[in-house]
Amino acid sequence: MILIAVIVTCFLTNDAYAAQCGCATEALHVRSGAGTTHRLLGTVPPGECHTDKGGRQTANGYTWANIDYNGHDAWAAINWLNFKTCQTHQSSSSAGCPNIVSRAGWGARSPTHPHYLLTHTPNHVYIHHGASGACHTKTACIAKVKGYQNWHMDGHHYSDIEYSFVVGEDGNVYEARGWDAVGAHTLHHNHDGLGICVIGNFMEHVPNAAALNAIKNLIKCGVNKGKITANYILKGHRDVGQTACPGQKLYDLIQTWPHYHH
Repeated sequence: MILIAVIVTCFLTNDAYAAQCGCATEALHVRSGAGTTHRLLGTVPPGECHTDKGGRQTANGYTWANIDYNGHDAWAAINWLNFKTCQTHQSSSSAGCPNIVSRAGWGARSPTHPHYLLTHTPNHVYIHHGASGACHTKTACIAKVKGYQNWHMDGHHYSDIEYSFVVGEDGNVYEARGWDAVGAHTLHHNHDGLGICVIGNFMEHVPNAAALNAIKNLIKCGVNKGKITANYILKGHRDVGQTACPGQKLYDLIQTWPHYHH
């Protein structure tokens, strides 16, 4: 059995304290507890370093390290972690990324069952709109994202919010299912692409500059991290389904962007 482990982003609280980080030696998964029977939380690329919380447990013949995964208490087998002092400078894997509010950061509900993981790097990006009211502050956008999740889980009986990411006109990106999970955003295309939803209704106007820049930077970030292929194809939801999504004005706009293909 090949055991797969994981890591989390590390930060220094002050110059006098040198935190220890675990850096992945290969593409790794993080789990909710020590041992392979625990729920898989996500995947990170090799070389990315994340804070070691100091705890150790033995399970399945391996020693597991307690690490911080996007605000989640998580565990990783130390065989696939190289421990060293956390770096204070921004790593190339996160350079250029927008501010991404983690699931813990916006108070996401736990999915009703673990996410299925993508088996290939997505080569499509599908743009959606929420067909809802807009938001321009983090507090208001968090309320909208929670509303989307509640509607998808309680109204449609999905296991979780359907999108990969949600973007607000506050300029923030909100982690939904994230980079590595199969979504439920685009019928017949959930395994080949990520779904990005912009909060609001864009039939009559385009999103503001903060939201548009967040979308572009998120896609660029995904390419830089190896989460989206460099030759990805960009589409609107209506390109592959009978829907007005992502709204006429936003749809008109994305057709002018690089990588768009009907």
